[in-house]
Amino acid sequence: MTKKLTNIFFRATFSALLLAVTFSSPLLAAEDPLAENNDPLSMYFDADATEQTTTRVAKPLSQVAENVSIITAEEIERMNAHSLDEVLNRINGLYVGFNGRDFNTSISSVHIQDSDYEQVLVLVDGIRWNWDLDGMAVTNTIPVEIIERIEVIKGPASSIWGSSLGGVVNIITKATGKTSRPHGTLYGSYGEANSQHYSGSVDGKLGTAGYFLSVTSQNSDGIILNREYDNESVYGKIDFTLPHNTTLTLLAGQANPENDLGDLWNQWGNYIIEHRDVWASAALDTSLTNNIDLHIDGYRKTQKFIYPTFSLDYEPETTGLSSRLTARLDSHTIVMGAEIDRVETESSDSTYDDLKEENWGVYINDTFTVGPCAVTPGIRYDHLSLTDNVLSPSLGMTWQYSEKTLFRALFSQGFRKPYLVDAEDTNLDPEKVTSYQVGFETHVVPSLLIKASLFEHNLKDKWLFDYINWRYDILEKVRHYGYELEVATDPFYHFSLDAGIDYTYTDYYGYMDNDDIYGVKLTLLYDNPELFTAELFSRYQWLNEVKSEPGSQDGTMIWDFNIMKKFQVYPATRMDVFMSAHNLFNGADYWNPAYPNARRWVEAGLRFHF
Repeated sequence: MTKKLTNIFFRATFSALLLAVTFSSPLLAAEDPLAENNDPLSMYFDADATEQTTTRVAKPLSQVAENVSIITAEEIERMNAHSLDEVLNRINGLYVGFNGRDFNTSISSVHIQDSDYEQVLVLVDGIRWNWDLDGMAVTNTIPVEIIERIEVIKGPASSIWGSSLGGVVNIITKATGKTSRPHGTLYGSYGEANSQHYSGSVDGKLGTAGYFLSVTSQNSDGIILNREYDNESVYGKIDFTLPHNTTLTLLAGQANPENDLGDLWNQWGNYIIEHRDVWASAALDTSLTNNIDLHIDGYRKTQKFIYPTFSLDYEPETTGLSSRLTARLDSHTIVMGAEIDRVETESSDSTYDDLKEENWGVYINDTFTVGPCAVTPGIRYDHLSLTDNVLSPSLGMTWQYSEKTLFRALFSQGFRKPYLVDAEDTNLDPEKVTSYQVGFETHVVPSLLIKASLFEHNLKDKWLFDYINWRYDILEKVRHYGYELEVATDPFYHFSLDAGIDYTYTDYYGYMDNDDIYGVKLTLLYDNPELFTAELFSRYQWLNEVKSEPGSQDGTMIWDFNIMKKFQVYPATRMDVFMSAHNLFNGADYWNPAYPNARRWVEAGLRFHF
């Protein structure tokens, strides 16, 4: 009965999409259409555009020296993405090690400019998302429906975030509502292999309390190799406006993804991995004076991994507390902060049971302007319970050469700490890096944005695990250097192009053969509000042999296509009808032969904004 209903839903949605493309007029005339931002270049040159990851407070992009990429909720919606991995795969210089690239995936890895996944810090609402045992970030526990924007720092960010040698992926969730009338979204999609994704979210305000709530359900029989997937998640946020310019924000979430690794693994038994993630936090923001703000927050996160096949489970629990002061004085913005995190583990495996870790750090940074230049010095001290303490300085500068051209330069030092799985090897020092980056962004060519970056990351005491002798080899020095280049066009007859190329060369100084990694991304967008929106996206990557397994596949363009028609049903209600085709030309691209990517598959769905 369920399959019959979902098949009817799929056919009805697909038929509605065809009608939407055929008839360009909306169902009902709209008196007040929903507002949209159709300027793809505003991210770089909008005077009001800000980011908040590089210093922990909102900062104009024109003053950001780091190489930063940003993806917004509007872009995520246009992708019809089911997972954070799909979204991150759009970012130039960032590589996702998909474990399957199916309807949704198991534990994928995130690499920035040929970094290891343990070197990339993933944050959600300021909560450190990397698994405390080994540093892997379990991204399929983060529903895309709750994401307002993603800010990615490429290169070390330890002077502000501590252990983040490779970079930072900061996920900022949607804000609470501002009006008494509730607003929200209802979403449903159905695709091959009974792949279903349903979600609903609502936000609004009751008196002095704003709220946001999201519920998501995903399940699939597996596009390839019977890799079944099931996940239910819920997320809620509420904030209270208090006297004296004070706001209290409470949030909590839970996700329960369950992955069957499919036929390649199930020949040895029913190989399933279950996750049970629960997290909650509370934050207080207040203005002490007209120029000084105080922020205090605390969180608790439990990430439970269950392997029924082997009767194993791992459950690390993390408790964190942080605070910061922000002072805005004339041309200076000074941020001072401190944080502490404590980890305790429980496990059916005695090796990982009752492990403990406690780290704390203090930091300060200042952004000040001198004419057309903005300078940002920063420094952080980290006390690490598993290894040596670390001091991480940085110095960044931007130069607004003209209204349409910005130059930036950055020096920074960073580190990666050992995780609990490495606790037995007490001789491990932190991996350290000294990084240099320069770049520019210009719009001097009419209707064309050009963004370019050069980087060099010099690593010291890099860990490389030897699986034959089951121990770490310590490489005294390793160097990553390369470039990123992106171009984007203004819309021309509703068409626009966004393309990027990145290249990283790794020098192992004779320890092993040098290697490189490079990729290309291409997005062709047709966005006509009177007709429809269609997007063709392609990604090409050449993998580093050190990270990919024997038998991996690369060097293939993977093409995805999305098409969507928007109907203004009522003045404040819109319906989107969409269809997506994944891997149009059946390309093979995967890091591990045990997790081949799915071949071409299609889906369709509906989305209501109210």
